[in-house]
Amino acid sequence: MGIAKLAHMSTPPRHAPATPREFDLLRWFSRASLAAASVVSVLLACGLTRVVDALLLRHDAEVGRQFVQSLAETTSASQRLSDATDSGRQAAIATFLARVAALPDVLRANLYDRSGVVVWSSDAAMIGRHFEDNDELEASLRGETIVDRGPLEEGDKAEHVALGHPGTHYVETYLPLYETARAATDPRRVTGIVELYRVPTELNATLRDAALAVWSGSVLGGLLLYVALLGVVRKANGQLQAQRERLVEAEAMARAGEIAASVAHSIRNPLASIRSTAELQLELEESQPDASRETIAQVDRIEHLIRALLTYVQQPAEVRGRTQVAPLLRSIQERFEGSFQAQGKTMQVHIEDSLPDVRGEEIAIAQVLHSLLANALEATRAGDRVTLAATRAGTMVQLEVCDPGTGIAANRLEEIFKPFATTKPRGLGMGLALARRTLDRLGGRIELTSRAGQTCARVQLPVATEADTAPRPEAEPA
Repeated sequence: MGIAKLAHMSTPPRHAPATPREFDLLRWFSRASLAAASVVSVLLACGLTRVVDALLLRHDAEVGRQFVQSLAETTSASQRLSDATDSGRQAAIATFLARVAALPDVLRANLYDRSGVVVWSSDAAMIGRHFEDNDELEASLRGETIVDRGPLEEGDKAEHVALGHPGTHYVETYLPLYETARAATDPRRVTGIVELYRVPTELNATLRDAALAVWSGSVLGGLLLYVALLGVVRKANGQLQAQRERLVEAEAMARAGEIAASVAHSIRNPLASIRSTAELQLELEESQPDASRETIAQVDRIEHLIRALLTYVQQPAEVRGRTQVAPLLRSIQERFEGSFQAQGKTMQVHIEDSLPDVRGEEIAIAQVLHSLLANALEATRAGDRVTLAATRAGTMVQLEVCDPGTGIAANRLEEIFKPFATTKPRGLGMGLALARRTLDRLGGRIELTSRAGQTCARVQLPVATEADTAPRPEAEPA
């Protein structure tokens, strides 16, 4: 056993580097944007709920303060509260506080004087008490309307003693009472504080409805934002994919152009010499005429491939002219019938009556049909039947080529329209690519469907208009 072979056997196989996964922009953006929209919606809903709650509570407290102030002026409670020597002070305060305590949803009503002592309360046990470190009371004594909302908790505040069951959601308001305008000196002087503990059913229902509306709006807004952004990115991703495909096709075209130029420059002249020699041998009736004919056929085949490459890489020319469909299909039938019969196959042509002319040059449309019929001829077996049909489809004329061949895998239906994509061992992969490029230039389209036992290529061409004129003569590719 040779040394090179031993070295080859002792060397561990090298693994090919892993191909990096393609970045899926749409998938990652959908996840990131969904997370961002969810976070923004939740934060926005929480913030708006707090603002709406504060505004509604503040409005409710201010309305309550105005009502209590009006009631205090009606009963002269605010004036007599500041006058400790007034003989009717207790009666006025009692009347005022009884009306306040009778307000809907009130759990407890306390009345503080300027020193912070409870001078009257709907709970007799609270009268005369003073609570230290009551920041809300001190702020209210400075003229502020204070409102607080939350669940009742044991030990939360000293003044909450015997207020209700723990967990009860209450609204606590400190409402400053001012001297009336008819009273002396300072009409904005605070004479006392009314503290109300309420369980406002209507207000709580309003707050719940407002919170529901805020959360619903935030979630719906976030969802609409997500859908809008996803739609924009989906469209952008589609355009990026299309641009990528065009770049790949452009690269393939550049490669095809290099190949075509090299082949045309290096092979055409020798091919012409070979063909001339084979024709001369046929004219001189030398031996093996079949070999000469085969040589000519193969030279023509190579020449056809060169022309296909040169035609594909050319820039699209201006579309001119109109083509009569029925005569074109009859001429194509005559062209292919011999090939089908030689292989034991049949070709049927169905042409709808009174088909209109189509837009485009006859030679370009004929080249498309030649490619499709050549593919069908190669894909079928002896005894098979290939059909070519022409029908009107609105503003288009549809040409359909169907064969009962082996079919094409679904994942390859789009790939076969790309340059150099072929399943044939001797194919170049330019026929369908050139057909699609030609139809795009003519304003038509091609669709390929395949299943077991049938493959159909449907070509649609626009109906010619008065603006379509006779085609210009074009120079043959060099």
